[in-house]
Amino acid sequence: MVESELRIINKDSTAINHIVSLQKQIDSHEEELTNLIESLSAEKMESLRTTVEYLWGKSYSKQVFNQSTLLKLMREQLNLRQADVRRGQIEGVREGMRQGVRQGIASRKTKEIAVAKQMVQDGEITKEQMDKLMRRMEDFEKNEQ
Repeated sequence: MVESELRIINKDSTAINHIVSLQKQIDSHEEELTNLIESLSAEKMESLRTTVEYLWGKSYSKQVFNQSTLLKLMREQLNLRQADVRRGQIEGVREGMRQGVRQGIASRKTKEIAVAKQMVQDGEITKEQMDKLMRRMEDFEKNEQ
């Protein structure tokens, strides 16, 4: 079930689709991008390096961040972002499932207590029996954790 949910999320994800779209654009315009990168002056490359460091939160030396590696770095960064988005989606689904289970358990417990109280009112069980049942349920929950 979880796997099928993750597939649905991955297919419908705008962030992933946007990243994939950017990757396709880079691939389809690689020659133009390469020509554009090669035409950048040293000052523009330095400005671009500073901007990229700020946006990506990563430091690049002038040897690493140069005209010949810029396109490769762009692709790597997109791959990292795509992986981050996927990890976030998976963790979101896991947390949602955990919350759903907790809410389901709480809802069931509330219903069980209401049924027990109704049984006390109807004289089907005594108040003492209900209290004993509640204590045992609490003990059981403590032992499960």
